[in-house]
Amino acid sequence: MWESLSTEGIAGSPYTDLYPSVWSLWATESWWGTWENIWFNHPEGQPWSPNTLFWGTLIIPLKSMIPLDLLYNISLLSSRILSCIAFYMAGKNWDNSHATGLLWMVIIAMNPMIHGFSVEGILEGTQIWPLGFWMWAIQKNRRGLSVAFGSLVLLSNWYWSVVWIIVGAISHYQNRKVWIWMGVSILLCCPWIVHFMSIQGNASEITAEIYRAMGLQFGIPKPHFQSPANPFAQSNYMGWILTLSTIYLCRNKVNTKAIALIGLGCLLSIGFNWMQYVPVVGSMRFPYRMCLLIFIGMTYILSELNSRKKTVLALLVLTEFTVLSPIDQLIPKSPSTYPEYTTQINGPILELPGVLHRAPGDIDPSRPRMKYLMYYQTQHTQPSVWELPFNGLHQTNDCFSGTRVVDPQATVDEQASRLSTDCWDSIRWVVIHNDNSRLDSWLTELGFTKNSDKSVLPQLWSRP
Repeated sequence: MWESLSTEGIAGSPYTDLYPSVWSLWATESWWGTWENIWFNHPEGQPWSPNTLFWGTLIIPLKSMIPLDLLYNISLLSSRILSCIAFYMAGKNWDNSHATGLLWMVIIAMNPMIHGFSVEGILEGTQIWPLGFWMWAIQKNRRGLSVAFGSLVLLSNWYWSVVWIIVGAISHYQNRKVWIWMGVSILLCCPWIVHFMSIQGNASEITAEIYRAMGLQFGIPKPHFQSPANPFAQSNYMGWILTLSTIYLCRNKVNTKAIALIGLGCLLSIGFNWMQYVPVVGSMRFPYRMCLLIFIGMTYILSELNSRKKTVLALLVLTEFTVLSPIDQLIPKSPSTYPEYTTQINGPILELPGVLHRAPGDIDPSRPRMKYLMYYQTQHTQPSVWELPFNGLHQTNDCFSGTRVVDPQATVDEQASRLSTDCWDSIRWVVIHNDNSRLDSWLTELGFTKNSDKSVLPQLWSRP
């Protein structure tokens, strides 16, 4: 991450959600007042909910002064640091012990699952710090701060919002004040919650096998030093030291609240097929993320150790997370530069090859194309006629399916789709990123003129 901050580049893997996450930071400003995405499926737009609402709003006044790639890197670094500070404060306030704060920080804010979000470029996944500050505010009996941080949890991440509600319900089930303060946070965020839930009805169904694959994985993970670099950083690795220490301490004394959090975390994170049909829970398409409940439950149990043992345990767990975690420790760097052609685009654009129909959880060979479909758009600021499947919430537009004739990653059936003229009236630019002339005569018939040398990629076509 430090290399990306000091040189050109964006911290994260280009093969997963990095460029959509950077784009979301940029596009959040336009979402306010429209409550939809105006940059894709031109000219109608499409339903959309920013996955970086807080940071995207926070950086609005900074976008004209600081490059977008640097803003993303700063946001990611800030989120990781704030998460460590938040859970250190919550842990320290638990029993007024520095060792407890250190233990909470390592287990909750520095585990492989949270680090994996940084590797994949999923900024919203790293935003657990509002939850940590909320836990601290509740312990300090700070009404205003608890309402504020509870609201930030809701606005930062849907998964962590469910964790927040469960932690509040189990840890403070007898505290009426906490329930009232949480209710106020929910009321303040009601417009956002209603909007978010309304677009869930557009979600495409996923198979039971894929849903289970997105859940908690059992077995013995390969140690990191034996594993190749892996940009797809889904992980529920909890570590042997952490797991065995928790089991050992439960021999003589059972912490009911902690066991409830761990048990519910296991249930929700496994990914049983029937859970897809449970309201709210069914909208969580990556159930493994509910492992955060397990980590929180473990901290409750391990906080019973004396200070010296907690300090030693925190160092041992951190060492194991670093050495044996299946997640790459070094965050990769992805290109942040824009090609020259983006300065020429001055109207609605169709970039090819485009988006492919792939079920959530399936390998999507069109995923790296988000670099030119989304990231380059932050430079030329022109709408795209493609409709994007944001995390499987929307199906792509079939109107341009015939253009997959130039897509080397498309199936035989997809490449055989019929070309249609129905949606081309609003397009001013066509950009083809691979060496393929199978659309040349079609584009000429539609009134497009090639603007670039045939031997140079990408090929640019435009019309008045």
